[in-house]
Amino acid sequence: MSRSLHRARMRVLLVCTLAATACGSEATGPESRYPDASANGINPGLLDEAYARARETPGMLSLLVQRNGVLVAEEYFNGAVADSLYQVWSDTKSVMSILTGIALEQGYFTSLDQTIGPFLEPLADSVPSDKGRITLHDILTMTCGLEWHEMDGGGEYNRWVTSGDMIQYAIDLPRVAEPGEVFHYNTAAIHLLSVILTEATGMSTLDFARRNLLQPLGIDQVDWWTDERGYYTGGMGLNLRPRDMLKIGELFLNEGVWDGVQVVPREWVRESTTAQVSTGNAVPFGDEYGYLWWVGHGQGRDFYFANGYAGQFILVSPDLDLVVVATSDWHDMTWNEAGAQWSNVIGVIVDSVLPSVQP
Repeated sequence: MSRSLHRARMRVLLVCTLAATACGSEATGPESRYPDASANGINPGLLDEAYARARETPGMLSLLVQRNGVLVAEEYFNGAVADSLYQVWSDTKSVMSILTGIALEQGYFTSLDQTIGPFLEPLADSVPSDKGRITLHDILTMTCGLEWHEMDGGGEYNRWVTSGDMIQYAIDLPRVAEPGEVFHYNTAAIHLLSVILTEATGMSTLDFARRNLLQPLGIDQVDWWTDERGYYTGGMGLNLRPRDMLKIGELFLNEGVWDGVQVVPREWVRESTTAQVSTGNAVPFGDEYGYLWWVGHGQGRDFYFANGYAGQFILVSPDLDLVVVATSDWHDMTWNEAGAQWSNVIGVIVDSVLPSVQP
């Protein structure tokens, strides 16, 4: 073979190699990784940066981004898989809000002004009158006025769950404010809401949830903790798959409608995700509170979110037609470590995912 022919063939080979490299780079670029992003008004490059940040966030297990009803991006980290159940911690509270709204619509409660005393008196050693007149509205807005030390790392939660009687412990909490006046985050009070729901409906919280929420959404795998008496825990303890968390966000984005059926009353969706009380900036991006939903703002966007220990989130932005779900590991963490991880995870969502979404 002549040298000139050899050089010509080498040039052809080089051109083909460069072309293949370019095509391969394009095939693994943001547009390819997130093929539905651009069509749904999400910048693939910025979304790619958000997922790169998520991969580098210790303890983060999943991140799902859905817009216009399209699951644009879904990824699992640190050994997590899509079909596993994950403890969503205080996201359970937002589910309790949904169940309360359904029970109200079905007539099991007369109004949110209904007091809790009559439901709890048969179950407790005693219910002092000042606590018995706490209303459902007070519990839903975290303004029941009972002393509780949780968000400050005061250890109240651990004392409560190891008390031997979580119901009586919650009832016995000292009253430090008039009901309805001051926001004070209280997981034990929301457990009482689960107990009250069970007493009002005559069925367990999980059975009521399956009949009225989970089955309509096609959620067939759940786990839920119970207390010593067998009541399902209202403030935490629900285990869900991330895609099922996404369904709950999508349900609320659609104002309670799923497959053409009004699963949750439309007015309840609006009321429970509208600011009812100021939180005093209790958490970043959550300066207001609805009915067991945080109402927040960030990056110039409005949203509301279910918010769980160590970084479990269902964030909904109706203006953007957007739902974002994240789950995170929580095992063997100190309170401060869990708080730092929580901040990192919501930072991924608000500071990285939201800027990728075009208004």
